[in-house]
Amino acid sequence: MPSNRSLRLGLAALVGPALALGVAAPAANAAELTPVAQYLDHTVADTEAEVGAVLDDLGLAAE
Repeated sequence: MPSNRSLRLGLAALVGPALALGVAAPAANAAELTPVAQYLDHTVADTEAEVGAVLDDLGLAAE
């Protein structure tokens, strides 16, 4: 079992960055987040199309 010091260091390694993101995230505005959302939307749509094409090639129709 890890020592208390190891557990505290591990917890600090997780909490520190999470706290920094929690403080900084509200400052992000829509202009900064919109390109990220558009990229994810495009990527997900492409992936769905590729999966659909593979299923069609295999003769497995989505119902």
